[in-house]
Amino acid sequence: MRFCRFCGTKEPQFRKSGKFGCIHCVSVFEYPKQNLKKIISDKEIQTIENFVKENTNSLTLLSLRTRITRNLKSNLFPYYEPSELKSKQLLAGSHLDPYLYPDGLLPTETRNENPESSMGFYLGSEDHIRFEKIVPGKEWYRAKKWVGFGKDLSIYRFFFQKENWAHHPELGFVSSCPTNLGAGRRDSLLVAVEPEAVSEFFSNLQTLSEFGIEFAPSTDHRTRNIGKDRVVVVKISWKNASVVQKRKFYKILGLLGSY
Repeated sequence: MRFCRFCGTKEPQFRKSGKFGCIHCVSVFEYPKQNLKKIISDKEIQTIENFVKENTNSLTLLSLRTRITRNLKSNLFPYYEPSELKSKQLLAGSHLDPYLYPDGLLPTETRNENPESSMGFYLGSEDHIRFEKIVPGKEWYRAKKWVGFGKDLSIYRFFFQKENWAHHPELGFVSSCPTNLGAGRRDSLLVAVEPEAVSEFFSNLQTLSEFGIEFAPSTDHRTRNIGKDRVVVVKISWKNASVVQKRKFYKILGLLGSY
């Protein structure tokens, strides 16, 4: 039976939890590898673009969200060792502790159906440090752009200091979850779709799953009312997508400047 001699994670334990216990687990266990080189074809882009244009009135952007995860270098992952004090010290040493949510926890309002703008670090999840930024659709439409880290590029630089984080030279940054390997970044949109357009919506977008882009009714939201209209709230998300992939997809949705 396979096991990681550094953290003690055993094969059945990994299969059940789906989580790595340390950076060395990636060299021990087998897991689905992402194909990050595939690019959405021009034909698929044209099909989706035509659909979006034809159904503009049936689709409403509710919010945009980006999330980045990191684990401390040479540490067991939170599955075994939370290391919250070390995480706080690292943020303080980089002068980013003002961005830490109170008590290090993600505020519940970011999970509401009408999220407010928010940006910050939070702890106590399946990774040592996570960063999240949420922009409501109404704010994006006003500004017509969304810069992921605002004017403070120190946040961006912080996440790419390899000396701080669990990093594999071939795979990139290593997170607890195998699907986060690489950039450790997940971008998502919440879109309200009118019920009569839902079937066609999924039919046109389902081919994008091979690029790691997922489409599904949001488990947090599903069907609800927006004004007098009943809509299905759909989450569109992808992990570790290349800049080229994101640029093409945001362009299709008319969200230039969001990637």
